[in-house]
Amino acid sequence: MTFARILERLCHFYFNYHQYDTFPVCATSTFIRRLQYALRITLSFLIGGFITYGTPLNDQLTTQYLIPVMCILAIQETFGMTLLASYQMITALTPLSIFLYIIQKLGVGYGDYLAAELLLLVSSFALSYKCVQIQPRKIALLISSIFFATIVNQQNLPSTFIFTLLEEFVIGIAVSLLTSLLVFPLFATIDIENRMNYCLQNLQRMESIVIQAFLCEDQMSAQVSLARSSTLEQMIRTAMNLIHTRLNETRMEPSRLLQRIFNRRRRHLMDLTLQEQEYFVSSWMFHVCSLQLMVKQCRFNEYHNHFKQELQVDLAHLDSCQCSMISDLTSSTVTTREQFDEHLGQLQRALKTLRQTSIEARLSQVEHSLQSGTKIHSDDHLSHAFFLFQLATIVRLLTQVTNYREKQSFLQNIQDVRKKKQKAKHRSIIQILKPQWPRIASALKSTIIIGVGSIFVMVPRLADIFENGQWILIALCMTQGDTVGGALTTMKRRLIGTLLGAMWAYITYLSVEDHIYNTFGMLVPWILVFGYLKSAPEWNYAAVVASFTPVLINLGRIPYGPSLPAGNYALLRIEENLVGIAIATVLTILIFPIFAIDVLKKNIESTLQLCRQSINGMQTIYDQVFQNELFDVTVVDMEKTTDQEIKSFVDAQRSRFHQLISSQRMLLEFSALEPTLWWFQNAFPTVRYEMLAAQQTDMFRMLHNVDAILMRIHECSKDETNPIKDLQMYGNGGVLPSALHNELATLSRQLNECVNLWASYFTLTQTRCYRLGRECSFSRTSLLESDLLKHEQCLIELHQTIHRLQNEHQGTVDRLLNYCLDRITQGDTIGRIVPYVDNEKAYIIFIGIAAIHYSAAELARAALALGTNIHTIFELETTKLYRSF
Repeated sequence: MTFARILERLCHFYFNYHQYDTFPVCATSTFIRRLQYALRITLSFLIGGFITYGTPLNDQLTTQYLIPVMCILAIQETFGMTLLASYQMITALTPLSIFLYIIQKLGVGYGDYLAAELLLLVSSFALSYKCVQIQPRKIALLISSIFFATIVNQQNLPSTFIFTLLEEFVIGIAVSLLTSLLVFPLFATIDIENRMNYCLQNLQRMESIVIQAFLCEDQMSAQVSLARSSTLEQMIRTAMNLIHTRLNETRMEPSRLLQRIFNRRRRHLMDLTLQEQEYFVSSWMFHVCSLQLMVKQCRFNEYHNHFKQELQVDLAHLDSCQCSMISDLTSSTVTTREQFDEHLGQLQRALKTLRQTSIEARLSQVEHSLQSGTKIHSDDHLSHAFFLFQLATIVRLLTQVTNYREKQSFLQNIQDVRKKKQKAKHRSIIQILKPQWPRIASALKSTIIIGVGSIFVMVPRLADIFENGQWILIALCMTQGDTVGGALTTMKRRLIGTLLGAMWAYITYLSVEDHIYNTFGMLVPWILVFGYLKSAPEWNYAAVVASFTPVLINLGRIPYGPSLPAGNYALLRIEENLVGIAIATVLTILIFPIFAIDVLKKNIESTLQLCRQSINGMQTIYDQVFQNELFDVTVVDMEKTTDQEIKSFVDAQRSRFHQLISSQRMLLEFSALEPTLWWFQNAFPTVRYEMLAAQQTDMFRMLHNVDAILMRIHECSKDETNPIKDLQMYGNGGVLPSALHNELATLSRQLNECVNLWASYFTLTQTRCYRLGRECSFSRTSLLESDLLKHEQCLIELHQTIHRLQNEHQGTVDRLLNYCLDRITQGDTIGRIVPYVDNEKAYIIFIGIAAIHYSAAELARAALALGTNIHTIFELETTKLYRSF
């Protein structure tokens, strides 16, 4: 290995650009990534501590311990997130500091409790209303509260006190930014690249395992392989969960520049933007999961065994060629465009060979059926056509994203970004000034909570009991959330973090007393441990609080020396936090409560409405694909007219769906923590809601498949030879769009009715607090028995639709066999009867229509499972049929 190669690997390791084929497992593991993050936090704390206590700033600042605290708080997992959070905090704190400086200049000071209280409430309302992001809002409320609590309890404060606080915050933010940039930096752009690399490799592994399951001898062997693919699926989804968040963080990073630097070895192979990469991986994931679903439901009968034996060699060759192509995209070694084009050509030739072999296998099955008089089941025909179409779609998807693109200049990229911004909608002055009542209610809630907490600061007797009561007020500022469940989760984690941090603070004092450098020596391992835990989702905020609490306790009491015992100081923090959290719990539930269960149901309603839009889009795309006077099809005007616009529209829908599902899973944790005895007849059905998210994904996946198949048929039907006309002669049009249109139209109508009914049920079962506060609605919020009966009727009709689709599909297959038998009796050969033997596009359309039939049946099954689960959820929540022991 050359020195340049070693240097490149070290550079990639330092900048967290993981190449899984060259780095050992330990170098790319979650442990190393979290350890690097912990090192960034610890070094940020040490640098902030040195600036505070090792420079003249130690004598100039009054609350210097806030600098190392901010060094811990401001640093985030990625540089983009650190920069974004820092920008939001600075833009919120700067105007606030100017406003508070003016307040102090006007004469509000020591003992002016009433004036300070009024100004605190006014500023809290304004901050809560204007700060949309929760973290900047908390920090701004914290600064405002500290300011007013200090000026009314301390005399002779300098007029620049608020700017001193701002200076300390800015120094801490600057240190965290520099540390995040220089010490094992993890850019959000690079993290997305790592996740995409990981997903590409594991999606290929997952697809290979699914193909192996398809080629198994029996169903039990296939289920064993599918269990492995399900594990990989979960791993891939875990890696993809943060991609949408990371995309938001990349707004503060030069993403294309970073991609050019780190991906220069493969830009000539695949050069996609981060958003395009997300579309590509999510689309590939949809198709691989569809393959997995088909194999799970596959019947390993004689038809399948014959089909499998004929295709076994070609499927293995196709998988091998695709593995070589993905290896080119993810490998650290340089692959020339000529070599990659050769691998791509091999993949396309393998697909063409597989297609020809499948045609021969299908004709062989038809001949065998005609000679033996056996019946071909439509389920076998449709499922195998669906399997082949998904494989072809994946190959085509890989071909499209790896086509060579001309390199755009840096200025051209800037112009493209500017054009996108110009297309963005700009709000008018009326829209800006229009009051937003949900935000007003939330701001009033924050104001009341802070007003109650300020009593412990503004009332002298209470202030003496609780040592000015600042930590009660701070706890009330920092435990606010957008929902009751979110706030309760924050309170639980803050309490855990405070208890752990206070215990370590007391141990630190007993070990080193007030020696500043020894104190730092005791705090460093503690911050390193909880910095590591901070990136773990189950710890997160608890780890943050546990890491900075001993810093506040130990460094905050050093100026007072032995006048305040360390044990009392630590116990006082625990006591005040307990009081603050207890007050916050009561006020959060009683004052304008926004329960997470309501937000969850609103999210589910939005997801169902997105499915409804996709259902309507499916029908509209179909009408555009098959615009033909021979078919009784009403062409619906569609805003997205070109193929590329339709594809972009479908991709945007899929991205939006992933965002909603990710939010659902997060809201489930918050909803499970809320007190549900007020509006649920039984306990919160967590398992049912988790199942609901998976079933929505199954339903949307089938909708996406239908859209992809229709767009592919549309491309093939543009041929001058007009393969659709050739197919009209096959079986008297038995498999043509005239019959399919009626099926899709009926299914779309039923699904629209079902989805609208389900969405209305989620609206009806929202709490009265939400309906009165957010929707100003006084209508009923409980279900009637007739509602459930209507729901049952929809499920019955949907179940009947599945049987009708199966019968119609079987009738189509029988008619095709009878047609072939009549033609053979007249002296024709099977090769002359079937129009897609020598016409590739006709074959694509033929199996595409079969794949639509299969997708429509699976869509109906997925909707039936979803509706059954929703029906059970409604019964659990609204009826007294079930009683726990």
